[in-house]
Amino acid sequence: MIYKVVNTPEADEDLLRLAKNEPKVFLKAMKFIEELREHPKTGTGHPEPLKKYI
Repeated sequence: MIYKVVNTPEADEDLLRLAKNEPKVFLKAMKFIEELREHPKTGTGHPEPLKKYI
């Protein structure tokens, strides 16, 4: 199942700015967004629970 990720207008502006000024960071952000669409509850890396809520 693929989920829908909705960007705010501010997020779209930020992504456009990244694409222009920081293309490598933009590609990482797009990869992350695509990962969220495919499986939002799991992910790459080793996430830690927030210590505030433990």
